[in-house]
Amino acid sequence: MKRVLSFLAGLLLCLDAAQGLASNADLQVVYLERPPYYFTDKGQPRGFLFSLTRKILDRAGVTATYAQQPPNRILAELRSDQQPICSIGWFKTTEREGFANFSLPIYRDLPMVLLTTVDKRDAVGRHRTLQDVFGDTSLVMAQVASFSYGQTIDRMLAEIIVRNLTVSSTQKVLPRLILEGRASYMIVAPEEVDMLLRSAGVPADRFVTLELQDVPPGNLRYLIFSKGVPADTLQRVNAAISALTDQDALLNP
Repeated sequence: MKRVLSFLAGLLLCLDAAQGLASNADLQVVYLERPPYYFTDKGQPRGFLFSLTRKILDRAGVTATYAQQPPNRILAELRSDQQPICSIGWFKTTEREGFANFSLPIYRDLPMVLLTTVDKRDAVGRHRTLQDVFGDTSLVMAQVASFSYGQTIDRMLAEIIVRNLTVSSTQKVLPRLILEGRASYMIVAPEEVDMLLRSAGVPADRFVTLELQDVPPGNLRYLIFSKGVPADTLQRVNAAISALTDQDALLNP
């Protein structure tokens, strides 16, 4: 009996130590697979916005653990607010502001482009505006559920009945849907195109990008936090962002 009690006492000490180690992290930082911003390579998080986020949190004195999760799960965990969570690079929308807090902006994308295949270039490219593309019922837009394209484009999508093929997986599925003829185009930031095509496993020479006249300046990207993250943590993070980025240039493109 003494041996059993000794074993149980030792086990409890180990569990307490493990919980103490876990609680040393102020935040769990979760990211989705969206190269080149943030992605997993050989089991390790990579990407230029991931690196910037790590620098921001280090400067703010915030310790963190990092994990990849699907976008829908990230949003669900932010909504549930069961633990302090941060996620990288999200667009700010009115709906998301209802259940989460945003940092200062950390990056502004280049203006969005349409990605399509060479053989569909004439069908898609005959339009000069995104509004005309959306209104063309012969074209099908490939998109990922829960993704935002920024307030301007999201508003256009809400106002126009756009033919679309929506998937719940990752963005790398979309180029193949276009190549197979199941969709006509997708909307993407130019920074993403090269790595997106590589990760999708499709030949880059089969694809082209198209610029349109009514596409707004690139979207601002933020760190998004569950409501339970302390205000002091957010203040320190924002101070670090101000020190590491040019906020005037981000806000006034």
